[in-house]
Amino acid sequence: MNCSKEKTFADDIVLTFPKETKMKTQEFNEDSNEGGENLIYIGKIKSNIDVKYYQNILEPPPPPPYFNESEKDYLLRMKKLEDSIQNEKNPFFRTDKFPFLYSKNDNSVDSLSNKNLQIIVKQNDTIPLYKKDFDTKIIKKYYAFPVFIQNLSDKVLRIPTESKSTALYIYDDNLEKFYFARNSNYMICGMGSDSYFYFELKPNEILIYAYPYFKKGTKRKAKMKFYKASSKEFEISIDENIIKNQRNKHYE
Repeated sequence: MNCSKEKTFADDIVLTFPKETKMKTQEFNEDSNEGGENLIYIGKIKSNIDVKYYQNILEPPPPPPYFNESEKDYLLRMKKLEDSIQNEKNPFFRTDKFPFLYSKNDNSVDSLSNKNLQIIVKQNDTIPLYKKDFDTKIIKKYYAFPVFIQNLSDKVLRIPTESKSTALYIYDDNLEKFYFARNSNYMICGMGSDSYFYFELKPNEILIYAYPYFKKGTKRKAKMKFYKASSKEFEISIDENIIKNQRNKHYE
């Protein structure tokens, strides 16, 4: 395991959030009914960045008009709804729209690997990850650590919008391989589409994601992955029951 402390671009970035924020450890399967992305930031390197998240990459459609509701009343109602949503989002989520693009049947995705991306994991830096419960509407605040990704190439990289977070891989000592580990075991279902949605990451620009801490237990070797790009190895503490409750093990 490489434990060197060489300086990286992420060392000069301060992630700011209210220091009195009360956080909790995310329980196994707790995120099955929650909204909100794990993405904090897209753009140029800045010395100070607020810990706020994109709530939706693809915004849900607005509710339809009521029966016999006039266009004026509908627009006023939508304006009030938007204002209330913006006020609720302001402390936790970004109010700007997610900068996604799309094209028809576009298969020209750049190969995202360590040749054009660098991943820096700050597994000892604790930040809050905000998630909104769909039923209770409560904003949950989880212990998390930041993951920084930089475009090392001289090209604009296309990042598919399905990239909601980095992926945690744990080392299996018996097979001497890394496998994908999650803090849940429910199924993830996708939807097919003729359109290809993506956002652009320009040269030297960065992405910042948050990854929730698992309930602590045995220390294991781990690394974060983003498509074919991998971080350096690090140690992480994970409860054995989380490992046992994985639906299956997807190895590299």
